[in-house]
Amino acid sequence: MPKLMLFVDGTWLYRNTPRLGEVYGTRDFHIHYGLLPKALGDEVARQLGIPELDLVRTYLFGSYPANYDLRDEEAVQRQLDFYATLKEEYHYEVETFPIDFRGRRLRREDRLPGDRFEPKEKCVDIALATALLYYAAIPYAYDLALVVVGDRDYRPVLQHVRRMGKRVAIASIQGCCSPEFSDPEDRLRVKDFDLIWLNDLIDRIELKFERHQRECASPLHVGDRKVWTTYHPRKREQFFCEDCRKKFAMEKAAAQETYVAAAPVAENGHTYDSNGAPALATGCTGRVKKVVRERGFGFVQREDGQEYFFHLTDLEVGLNWEALEEGRTVMFDVRREPTGGKAGAASHLHDIAPLERAAGAN
Repeated sequence: MPKLMLFVDGTWLYRNTPRLGEVYGTRDFHIHYGLLPKALGDEVARQLGIPELDLVRTYLFGSYPANYDLRDEEAVQRQLDFYATLKEEYHYEVETFPIDFRGRRLRREDRLPGDRFEPKEKCVDIALATALLYYAAIPYAYDLALVVVGDRDYRPVLQHVRRMGKRVAIASIQGCCSPEFSDPEDRLRVKDFDLIWLNDLIDRIELKFERHQRECASPLHVGDRKVWTTYHPRKREQFFCEDCRKKFAMEKAAAQETYVAAAPVAENGHTYDSNGAPALATGCTGRVKKVVRERGFGFVQREDGQEYFFHLTDLEVGLNWEALEEGRTVMFDVRREPTGGKAGAASHLHDIAPLERAAGAN
């Protein structure tokens, strides 16, 4: 059975997904990334005239905001949760790269009048091209490469992959695709199959937000905890209803303004450090130093003495806010480092693994 690898330019796909919504007649169209690999693989198999292909790996390349205004923390967290879902739920291989916002708001309309700053994405196209060539050079890694792209900049790498004896398929979106890729005569020799239009697969890749009941885990929830929602929390994520999430977002933003270090920006516009990265350090161990129960936040102290702010929404399944006591050992990821006399920011606080707990006891 031929081996297929899928390579997705996640930034390009996200930016152009609204064009699919126009075809579908809705402004709120979303792609189901769990269904996307199979739908595309089945289309390549159909063109080959075989029942199926062995889809051995799906890679997605994207970016995330770094060094941003803390008021956009929730928006950034949603993007990072999306990447986490791709990895944890759908087993994607995800490579992401920071976009330095130099302490600014994410949306242009939220910035000061006259601010002409334009965020610049780097490395996404290079990373995709590098992976495409790297695995093409490894014997038996893949027989066919399926790329989800639209920019003409990928033309050289697609040509070189074909010269290495691999077959290439391209999936794209009508109106967002380089004419060089959609040319039915393929005069530049960039593909071995008819171009696959995502527009024709809409019914097979649509994310449908079906309403279902879940129990809100918020200790501050008012009323019946069972609520109707379309939200699906990722693995280990606690579910909070929409009202609680809105309330928490405002409370967390206000607390961070007081206690959490802002990412410093030099006068020349360059950052002094990489504050704002999604995980400056992962799997850190520390002890809960303080819990401000009535305001829903606390501080954890890492083994090196550095302190980090966390909100109750940063607790993963297994840690109960009401039972979280000071002095408890936890693991966490670092979102922002301490500086200027203020704390850093922690996320994904979870209980230490049983084996690690036992080893610590010995």
